[in-house]
Amino acid sequence: MLSRAIKFIFLLLIISCRSVNIESNTNSFVIVHNKKSITKQELIHWQHKDIINDTIPGISLDKAYNELINYKKGDTVIVAVIDTGIDINHIEIKDFIWVNKNEIPNNGLDDDKNGYVDDINGWNFLTNSKNENIVYENWELVRILKKYKRYFKEKDTINLDLQDQQYFKEYKRAKESYKLSLSTLEEDIEYIEKFASDQEKAKEVLKKYFPDENYTIDDIYKIDPKGDEVLKQHLMNRITSLYYNMDDQWIAYYQEDNKVVKNYKLNLNYEGRENVDNNHFYGNNDVSGDLKVESHGTNVASIIASNRNNNSRLKGITNMVKIMPIRVVPQGDEYDNDVANGIRYAVDNGAKVINMSFGKEFSMNKKVVTQAIQYATKNNVLLVTASGNDNMNVDKNYYFPNDIENNKEISDCYINVGANTYHINDKILASFSNYGKKNVDVFAPGDDIYVASPNNKYETNGGTSFAAPIVSGLAALIWSYYPKLKASEMKKIILNSGNVYQVNITLDDQKNTIPFSELSKSGKVVNAYNALVLAEKMSKNKD
Repeated sequence: MLSRAIKFIFLLLIISCRSVNIESNTNSFVIVHNKKSITKQELIHWQHKDIINDTIPGISLDKAYNELINYKKGDTVIVAVIDTGIDINHIEIKDFIWVNKNEIPNNGLDDDKNGYVDDINGWNFLTNSKNENIVYENWELVRILKKYKRYFKEKDTINLDLQDQQYFKEYKRAKESYKLSLSTLEEDIEYIEKFASDQEKAKEVLKKYFPDENYTIDDIYKIDPKGDEVLKQHLMNRITSLYYNMDDQWIAYYQEDNKVVKNYKLNLNYEGRENVDNNHFYGNNDVSGDLKVESHGTNVASIIASNRNNNSRLKGITNMVKIMPIRVVPQGDEYDNDVANGIRYAVDNGAKVINMSFGKEFSMNKKVVTQAIQYATKNNVLLVTASGNDNMNVDKNYYFPNDIENNKEISDCYINVGANTYHINDKILASFSNYGKKNVDVFAPGDDIYVASPNNKYETNGGTSFAAPIVSGLAALIWSYYPKLKASEMKKIILNSGNVYQVNITLDDQKNTIPFSELSKSGKVVNAYNALVLAEKMSKNKD
């Protein structure tokens, strides 16, 4: 099968039709059906739109600003973005980057005595023993294979003690996943090479009709293949490529991605950094990393905090925010200890919200992350994570990080977010999004999201990685006006104030349709307007 990344691209720019029928609810709306076209202009910031005013299932952010916030002044809230490197000089977010005022820049001293030297804007935990930045890493399943292959080489695997049985179980699970991943990689490589070859052939054929190679989809449709099936296929290949923006740049991106998977992520012979055990104080203050290959952190930060007052088409959730960059995510899987230390750094340095738009199906040291989550919970910090992009039920499958220990939640300040689309039909669940009635808390827009990318550029992308920062930004927005709310109360507000969309979908593991509302704990899509109204009520009750 093709990788989910490649299959996902075929869903880009598909335009749905919607009509709306709405029933009232106490704190939200129940959306029954919707049908209307969406314009390209609306698509740029569809996640901010309102289902009633715009017939687009966004989070009603524009409505909230127009009717509730206006020009009200709020407090500034620190949001830690634990991710890849972030372009802190990007024109959209440079004014909203956290600055450690207790640290004197570049004097080589730990002025604030927090254990990190010159941490002016945040911290980079992704370094090796020489304090050099790490960019590429194995997937966790590969690290497990390398570690436990040696470990079990001399052991009697029939008569293992209880702890070794658990290790051996993970080792076997990793072996199966490795085989599947290798097979998928081979098919991805074959697919993208064939696609590239087909495009070159089709372009050559079309030179006969358009010598200057300047043509549109409509121009191609005017060509009559006259029963020539080969020509017909060439025409369709070019139409597909133009419609889905699968140009040479797109091909090059996936060719490079396949190389990274082959040479680093799945390569048993690639030696990345050794684990840093339980040490807290390592790394450097380079929070940007290698921006040639690290765009994800910039994407995520821009969803939360892009300048709302300039002439750009991109607008963040709120500008009453400071983004604290914490670099822990390589091209590969993050280390659990880096994640745990990133959480603790964020808490200790004043973050109210921690966004974690990453995840993996294996975890070698889950305990340290669990302890860090408990630490954040104890300190009244909200953690927001992406549910993952494997289109699977995380109630039945492993996915990390999570706030589950012995089948019980360990935190009431932890929100796991799935991604929805702008379709109000059986495609409302983003094709890539994980789901789960117990372990996914709520959904937020995460498909076709317009974001900033490094070096003052922009792009449209998607994933639960982009749904999570919408929730993080919403939490910061609410906290800026209602600072006395507890993190556990913030979670309740966000989950209880969303919209319910009464549409049925068919899942890969289901023969029958299932209501979208059954795919998360709340059954809802977050809504900023409703959340602010509910926060006002809750705050008045506290007073």
